[in-house]
Amino acid sequence: MISKGNTHKNGVRLANYMTAGKDGERAELWELKGFEATNIRDAFRDVQIMAGATKCEHPFFHVQVRNRDGETLNRHQWEYTADRIGRMLGLADQPRAIAFHVDEKTGHEHMHVAWSRIDAETMTAKAIPYFKFRLKTLSRELEAHFGLEAVTNRREGLIKYAPTRAEQEQARRLGLNPHELRNTIRACYERSDCGASFQAALAHEGMTLAKGDERDFIVIDREGGMHALGKRILDDSVTKIRARFSDLSRDNLPTVEQARILVLEKGLQEEKKRVGREKAEPAWDRDRADRQWQEAVVNAAIEQEKAERKFAEPEHRRAGGRKEKAVWPISPPAQEAVKTSPQHHFEDAARQATSDNRRQSSKLRGMSWKLDKLLEHSDNAKAFAAALEDRGIGFARVNKEEADRSHRQAEFAKAIGNHAPRYREGEIVAVTEPRPEYRRREEIVVPPRVHKLDQQAAEKFVAALGKKMQIEGIDATMAMLKESARQRSEHRTAVRIENASTIRDRATSHTKDAAIKGVKLGGSALRSFGKAFDAVSDAFSSLFAPTPTPQQQHENNLAARKREAEAEDAIDFSRFTAELARQREQEETEIARQRERGGRER
Repeated sequence: MISKGNTHKNGVRLANYMTAGKDGERAELWELKGFEATNIRDAFRDVQIMAGATKCEHPFFHVQVRNRDGETLNRHQWEYTADRIGRMLGLADQPRAIAFHVDEKTGHEHMHVAWSRIDAETMTAKAIPYFKFRLKTLSRELEAHFGLEAVTNRREGLIKYAPTRAEQEQARRLGLNPHELRNTIRACYERSDCGASFQAALAHEGMTLAKGDERDFIVIDREGGMHALGKRILDDSVTKIRARFSDLSRDNLPTVEQARILVLEKGLQEEKKRVGREKAEPAWDRDRADRQWQEAVVNAAIEQEKAERKFAEPEHRRAGGRKEKAVWPISPPAQEAVKTSPQHHFEDAARQATSDNRRQSSKLRGMSWKLDKLLEHSDNAKAFAAALEDRGIGFARVNKEEADRSHRQAEFAKAIGNHAPRYREGEIVAVTEPRPEYRRREEIVVPPRVHKLDQQAAEKFVAALGKKMQIEGIDATMAMLKESARQRSEHRTAVRIENASTIRDRATSHTKDAAIKGVKLGGSALRSFGKAFDAVSDAFSSLFAPTPTPQQQHENNLAARKREAEAEDAIDFSRFTAELARQREQEETEIARQRERGGRER
C-alpha cells in the first residue's frame, strides 16, 4: 500500500479532480461528511471562505492511497483505512470527502480523501507535522492488517530520494524523464574525483554546470531545466560536495540564465547542422543566377538614387509652347515647391494654427490616460489636486496586508471562473468614490473603486501633487474618499435647499406684488368707471326722474359704495367691512337726526 499526502489551497480545483479524475479514469464520490453543503464544490468553497478569516493558504489536506496491481479492498476496508489515517493525522473530527478512481482499462481502484484543516470552533488551521513519515508507517501497519504484500521503504538504485513535485512538472513540460536525468548526474558525480572532471563529464552528456543564487551549484540539462546538486541527487552533504568541488571557482562559472542561453544556442547550432545535412543543395542554374544578378544591380542603382536624391527628369513634350508637367519615375520630392503668393502664406498660417501639437500619450490606457489628461490641463499642483477632488479620485499605496488579500481573492475568483486584480506591495493605484450601481445583461454591476496604473505615470502624478503628499493604503484612502463624498453631498443638498427656498420666496414676493399691483390698477380703473357712470346716471336721473326721497337717496348711496367696495375687496375686505359699518352708523345717525328735525318742523 502506498499513501501520499499533500496540502492543497484550491478547493474548487481539488473538488473537480476528485469528482472527474484523470483521462481514462472513472470517478465516484463515495462520502461527503461534516459539511453544511450537500455538493462537494459548494462545501469546499465554504472551507475556502473560512480559510480567508484564518489566513491559512492551504486549508485542505489531500491523501491518495493505492495498492499493488492485483490487490483490492472492499469499500468497508477503504473506509477503515480513511478513519485510521484521519486519527493518525489528528483530523478525525474534521469534515472529509472520499472519492474512488477506477482505471477503465485495468479496473484498478484507488482512493482519494480530502479533509478540511479549518477548525470551525477555534477558527484555526490544524497542524499536520511529519505527515510523510506517519503515512509511510501507517501503510506498513495496514498491509499487515489486511494481509497485503509489503512495499519496501527503500528505493532501487543509487538515488534514495524521489524527485520533487517541481522537478516532475519541469520534466513533464520539457518532455524529459526526471529519473534518467537524475541518474545521469549521479553517474557523472560517481566517476569524477574533482570539480573539473565532473564539469567535463556533464559537458559530455550535454549538460552545463552553473552557479546558483541560493544553492552553490546548479546543473542545466540539454533542454534548459535546472537541477540543484544536494543530498536528494548525490546523497552527500553540502560540506562534502564543496570539498570535492574545491578546485572550481564560482566566479568563473556561468549563471543560470547564461548557462541556459549557451545550451539553447548549442541546440540551435546542432539543429541547423542536422537540417543542413538532410537538405541537399539544389543544382546550379545559370539563367536563374543571371536574373538574380541583374535584379540585384537594378535594385542597388535605385537605392543609390534614393539615397543621393538624384531623380532623373524624363524628356518633356512641348505642345503650343507650354511644357508638360514632369513625371518623376520613382517618387516625388520630399519638399513642396516654395509658394510666394499671399494666398499660400495664409494657407500655411492656417495649417500651422490648426495643427495638433498636443502631447501624445498613446501608450497609456484607462485611468492612467484620464489622469494624464487632467495633469496636462492643470497649470500647477493646486489645480491638479482640485481636479482630482472634483472627480472624487485619490492615490493609494498598496501595503503588505492588502497585497496578500488581493492574491487570495484573485485565486478564489479564478477558481470560480471570475477575475480579480492582483496588487504588489508598494504599488500605487487610483481610488475613486463610490459610484452608483447599474444593470447590465440582467445583472447588477458595482463599478470598481480601485484602478491599476502605469507605475511610471503614477510616480509622475504623485510628484506633481508635491513632496508633502502622504499616500495611505487602499482601505484608508477608500474610507477618506467615502467621507469626503458624504460631506460634499451634504453640502450640495444644503446649498440646493437654500437656493430653492430663495427662489420660492422671490417668486412668492413677485407674485404677491404683481397681484396687488394688478388689483390696485383694476380697482382704480373700476372706481373711475363707476364714478363716471354714477355721474351720468345722476344727470339723467335729475333730468327725467322725480326727486328721490331720503330713503331712496340713502339706498342709492349704499349701492354706489358697495360697487366701489366690490372693486377694492381684493385689497382689504376686512378694512372695507369695518369702514362700511362705520359709514352705516354715521348715515343712520344722520337719518335719525333728519327725522327728529322733520318732526320738530311739523
